[in-house]
Amino acid sequence: MSRTREDFCRRLLDDDSPHDTLNPEGIAAELVRYFRLSGRPAMDELRSMLKRAGFGEVTGRHLDVKGIHYSAPGGGYAIHYRDDLWDGGQEYSVLHETYEIIHETLWDMNSGDAPDRRVCREADRFAAAVLMQPRAFELLALEWGLDVPALQRAFRCSYASVTIRLAEVVREPSLMAVLYEREDEGDPAGWTEPPDFRATVARRTRGFGTPASFPICGEQGGAPHRGRPLPYGSLAERVVRYGRTEYAHDGGYAAIARPVVWKGRLAKVVVIAVPDPDGAVLDPQVVASDVPGRTRRPVAAPW
Repeated sequence: MSRTREDFCRRLLDDDSPHDTLNPEGIAAELVRYFRLSGRPAMDELRSMLKRAGFGEVTGRHLDVKGIHYSAPGGGYAIHYRDDLWDGGQEYSVLHETYEIIHETLWDMNSGDAPDRRVCREADRFAAAVLMQPRAFELLALEWGLDVPALQRAFRCSYASVTIRLAEVVREPSLMAVLYEREDEGDPAGWTEPPDFRATVARRTRGFGTPASFPICGEQGGAPHRGRPLPYGSLAERVVRYGRTEYAHDGGYAAIARPVVWKGRLAKVVVIAVPDPDGAVLDPQVVASDVPGRTRRPVAAPW
């Protein structure tokens, strides 16, 4: 007996603990279980499941947006993703649209009214939770020393999504994850110099505290927040200045800042920090990166 979109949504509505289920993380976990998705579903698996379950046909199109869906003749939906997106972006966009379809179906079953369309942030959380499932993500994050570049390669999601997910999933040890990205867009050949880096993600978990100095906050202090520039004198600023990984124990924290290079140009800087007593958790990442005096090791995904 095939499992359908309607069956899935009825199951969600019939759950005895709706607070735990009717949220992006809970719906993602239930989708993975109900439709027996793999640990990191790729496009072929998603396309097959969505067609089989009556969500709709998935196709790539030349679009101005990353993804779109609309009701199809005869029932179900047509789900389109922008065909020039990289593979991970296509999968993320399809899952984003999938959440919106689930939201519409639940709303229709529960009230029959037009759904509230302001669900983009929830849809992003849902897509991230399906592609970076908590147990596998946390196990690899700890095994690899909270290594965002390695996790980005393994789970094929954006650096921003991986950085956010790290702070959502890992609870021990407490941590801070910051992603700085260039303001420039388009081909790196046209990027301006000197670069203007701004924090696009700045997350810390419960128990981390409020850093006030080097290595996270630089010489002037002030914890990183979204939209703020690189703190002068911080590890992140030194990465931009010297073009290499920087690591330090100072100010009560152990922190590592990593460069991300795209087409030969520095595109992003990732900073991960933990309280100093937990500094050993970063060792696999320190060894895997190009910190002077360390031996580099390859990092491979388990699928």
